[in-house]
Amino acid sequence: MPGSARRAGAWARGRLGKKTEAARLTLSTSSNRSWRRRTNDRKVLGAALFAFLLAASIGASAHVASAYAPQKGDGFGYSETTTVNDGQGSYAGYTDQLQTSGTEQVNSVDGSVVSASYGYSYQYGNNQGSSTSNSASGNFTWSSSTFTYLNGTDNELGFGGIPYSSPLYVWFAMDPAVPVGNPFFSLNTQMTVLSKNYSLQLPTENRYVQVIQAEGTGQYQRNDAYGVFAASFTWYAYFDPSTGYIVGYSYVEQDNGQYQGQAASFTYTDDLYVTSTSYPLTAASAPGGATTTTSQAGTGGPPSYLSYLAAAAVVIVVVAAIAVYAATRKRGRGKDSLPKHSPTPESPPPSPPLPPTASSTPFQSQVDLGSKPPEQVVVREVAMVNCKYCGTLIPTTAETCPYCGAPRQ
Repeated sequence: MPGSARRAGAWARGRLGKKTEAARLTLSTSSNRSWRRRTNDRKVLGAALFAFLLAASIGASAHVASAYAPQKGDGFGYSETTTVNDGQGSYAGYTDQLQTSGTEQVNSVDGSVVSASYGYSYQYGNNQGSSTSNSASGNFTWSSSTFTYLNGTDNELGFGGIPYSSPLYVWFAMDPAVPVGNPFFSLNTQMTVLSKNYSLQLPTENRYVQVIQAEGTGQYQRNDAYGVFAASFTWYAYFDPSTGYIVGYSYVEQDNGQYQGQAASFTYTDDLYVTSTSYPLTAASAPGGATTTTSQAGTGGPPSYLSYLAAAAVVIVVVAAIAVYAATRKRGRGKDSLPKHSPTPESPPPSPPLPPTASSTPFQSQVDLGSKPPEQVVVREVAMVNCKYCGTLIPTTAETCPYCGAPRQ
């Protein structure tokens, strides 16, 4: 019993006798007041608990809503440009460029198993007059729960003469619920989310869009037709905040080593941006400005999980205000303070599972989207052709492929 009620009861008992009826009335009034205080406290606690549970449930719903489920017909078209330039040593003055146009599309979905198809065509040329073109297409499956390839890939076999290791993560999608500062994987490279509200200039559409920005860095040993090089890279990738699908990426690699025993170095870059999407992209202002509240034609609004979180915040404020107002009205001039509640913060959403073992020096450098074809490269007047058996570029003067040992034909 609160102290005020105990004092009222003692005072009433001491006054029994000449003013029995007055004492009884005083005791009854004091007891009723104490009972009302306890009842009001319970109501306030109940209202606060209700607000907390409601906020927690909405927060949980927001997390579920942010996990996009791939749908049949999802897809995108892209334009990709790969270049080699800034050569030194035996690569001084040498440049080449690979221009690719491609598509990726979801054909069917069975639970978390996504059946998809890809296709691309490319044009390759260098400053020594060599050029070639080709195209490819195929089917594969991937998991929307682990974001790994399941059966086949979109021609992702390896890079820089080094095959990819298992598990191999898709390059074109991520879980948009991964918090800022947390990791996920693309191909064999660990990426870290830097921002979930980044304004990206989309050169293919000459406008800014809102994206998730992620970064991956690392080193690997290149050993292919370009030579033997120690390569270090920085890879920025951009994803749609609502679906987690790719919007673009920019990859820069610096190579230092040798070509045919002679010292050399060059810069390798790979830039990709979508040209069309089945998923709407949210329009944004240039860096330094606020994201636009209305979207251009064909673009969508804010990610659905942000709407849920905003609704949760509104509900918490409204319910808390009602609870405080109701308790204040009922308690009148009572001196007891309202209970203070500090709801436990919502735990961050889980990240995609990490590989069982992660190399400290990953050779996986970047994504070529299945668009890096066997090239014909001429360096110092030595023509390069692709091996019929493994696809590695080898000098026309070689009798056998130095990579797989097959005879050149």
